Amino acid sequence: MDKPESIKLSIQGAVATISLDRPRVRNAINLSMIREISTALSQLNTDKRIRLIVFNSTSGHFCSGADLQWMQSGIELPEDQLRNESRELAGLFRHIWESRAITICSVKGPAPGGAIGLLAASDFVVAESSVVLSFSELKLGLVPSTIAPYVVRKAGISRASEWMMTGRPIKAVEAKDTGLIHRICDEGALEENTEMLIGELLSKGKDALFGLKQVLRQLEHMKDPDEIDNYTSRSIADFRKSAEGQEGMKAFLEKRLPRWNEKS
Repeated sequence: MDKPESIKLSIQGAVATISLDRPRVRNAINLSMIREISTALSQLNTDKRIRLIVFNSTSGHFCSGADLQWMQSGIELPEDQLRNESRELAGLFRHIWESRAITICSVKGPAPGGAIGLLAASDFVVAESSVVLSFSELKLGLVPSTIAPYVVRKAGISRASEWMMTGRPIKAVEAKDTGLIHRICDEGALEENTEMLIGELLSKGKDALFGLKQVLRQLEHMKDPDEIDNYTSRSIADFRKSAEGQEGMKAFLEKRLPRWNEKS
């Protein structure tokens, strides 16, 4: 990956951090950022050492949504190029949602429009109490199409419809009540609280954590009870006999920490 212009990537042990870095436009999402995040995710998800991917920012504002100058420039593009760019935007959220590693958004400042897509597509969101979300697209004559699937998954279609159609401010507490935000902290305590969540996740079995994420993603698409029973029973059977599962159960019975905690 060439040196990115709109993000900064750092790796510390099993944790990779993607920091949005366009402070002059409050880290607005443009095509360059979309491609750089997608490339970083592709590389990180092939690295077996990486267990967690954290999204944050290098400035006091997490993300101001889609870059309107980039969005407006679509009028000058051929139809096929315009659709391809839109597909890349949709692909960004899908890359986050389908990430092998567990994803965490660490959020401060207002988070309008496309910024909410980053939150909704991630596994966990830690936010300062002052964070306010808003779907501003309709006020601009736009539709929040590419982020809608992920918001609906987290908050449900009824709540998502009201949020998106009114565009009203959504405080962190309300977003937490619907599952769009998971943890709220005081201003200035974001890094500390994000680190606490990271510690909790790293204390779990790596294969089990990845396995659970895969189970939850698969169950989303399953309807047939027999298919569900077959899939989930295979999963628990595999983990019962796995080296990690055996070590975890043995450590519990012996009243000690499992050995993976010695390596985290």
